Amino acid sequence: MRAGRLLFVTYLLLAVWSLLLVYSTSYGVAIMRYKVDPSYFFNRQLLFYGLGLLGLLICSRINVKLFYHRVTLRILSLGLLGLLVLVLVTGNAANNAQRWLSIFGVTFQPTETVKLLLILVIATVFLRKGCGVRVQHWVLGFLFLTIALVFLQPDLGTALILGVIGVALFLTSGVGLSRLVRVFIWAFGLIILVATLIYFFHPDFFSAAKLGRFAFLDPFNLENLDASYQLRNGYYAIGSGGIFGTGLGGSIQKLGYLPEPHTDFIMTVIAEELGVFGVIWTIFLLMLLSFTALYIAVCSHFIFDSMVCIGVAAWISVQMFLNLGGVSGIIPLTGVPLPFISYGGSSVVMLSCAVGFVMAAARRNLLAKSREVVYL
Repeated sequence: MRAGRLLFVTYLLLAVWSLLLVYSTSYGVAIMRYKVDPSYFFNRQLLFYGLGLLGLLICSRINVKLFYHRVTLRILSLGLLGLLVLVLVTGNAANNAQRWLSIFGVTFQPTETVKLLLILVIATVFLRKGCGVRVQHWVLGFLFLTIALVFLQPDLGTALILGVIGVALFLTSGVGLSRLVRVFIWAFGLIILVATLIYFFHPDFFSAAKLGRFAFLDPFNLENLDASYQLRNGYYAIGSGGIFGTGLGGSIQKLGYLPEPHTDFIMTVIAEELGVFGVIWTIFLLMLLSFTALYIAVCSHFIFDSMVCIGVAAWISVQMFLNLGGVSGIIPLTGVPLPFISYGGSSVVMLSCAVGFVMAAARRNLLAKSREVVYL
């Protein structure tokens, strides 16, 4: 099967799998907590995937020549910074964080758009200007500014994802090891600076509620029971599932014990209802999508396509790690959704558009290969 076709089939399998899981995990919450129709979240996720599929098809047909123009880079970079500044100025605040924007009655999370825009900005810079030292300085400065603005929301999970994406693309550009070491030193200094700014502008970030995220180190300690409530119930769900699970729809923890079982903690309900095999199948689909994107990157003849594919693969992989690491207690909870699986419009639509750009790269690979065959 061709890489582009395999990528699209995997995406469709993830979409169907997500819809099935979102319905199973959300109908109880919809009835008991939100007093709405049992299929409310399923219908919205179906709408999100419909919009995502449309975005995928549009992005898969975008001509790469568009990114050679200076105006494209300006629009992408200004759009990215504009969204982050706008959410800091006029965004909706909840749980001591300001991460959402409402435009014409539609609420969305700009940082999901920023992830894709950052990949496109960095890939466009290297496409147009090469990989010289001055270009690397510009890319690093832009990356650090983006991460700093996300830190100020504050959103540590997204900042980590953006950092990994930036490092992956920076390595792709061919930077040397000594240069990379200096980058990490500067990055550490920037983290200290941003932490200081957060302390003065968002003191609630270091409140007891925020520091309670570290309750994962000892969730059953009597002093951590409130802070680790969601994590402990996630453990109960995972333990109840065992190898084969309790059966689709048979979860107990989703019925009021896990506050939002269809979002960040959806994997714990998968483990409870479908057991080890359900978890393995979900991880397999996500890893298949990531490795297919990496394969397309390796086969690509264009630096722009290679960088976009590597950025998307890094995005999916690190977000999956942060989500699974958080719900399993390996790392602190960051509030990061499981890509393609968790309920959420912003995440689904932007990830779908990202897959569209990878499919465009796969199509250009086929065209380049056919021309080589004709030439030979």
